[in-house]
Amino acid sequence: MFKMIAMFKKPEDTEKFDEYYFGTHIPLTEKIPGLQRVEVTKFAGDAPYYMMCEMYYENKEAFKEASKTEESKASGKDVMKLAGDSVTFMFGETTNG
Repeated sequence: MFKMIAMFKKPEDTEKFDEYYFGTHIPLTEKIPGLQRVEVTKFAGDAPYYMMCEMYYENKEAFKEASKTEESKASGKDVMKLAGDSVTFMFGETTNG
C-alpha cells in the first residue's frame, strides 16, 4: 500500500481545530476516489506534533490518479486553509516485516 501522511503541529485552539478537521475536512477527504482508508492519530504527552493523518491507497499509481481529481484538489486546498505552515506531508509505501 502507498500512503500520504499529514503531520500537524499543535494549533492554538485545539477544540476549534478538531471541530473543523473532523466535521468538515475529513468528510471532504473521504470523498477522494481511490482512497481506501483514513487513520488519524492524536499524540499524547509532549510530542513534537499534535496529530497525524494517514491516507492509504492501493499503490503509488492509484495515489497519483487520485491526486488529479477535483476531490483531491478540494481536500488539499482545504487543509492548507486550515493548517497552512503547520502541516508537513510525507509519502511512503508500507512493508510486511
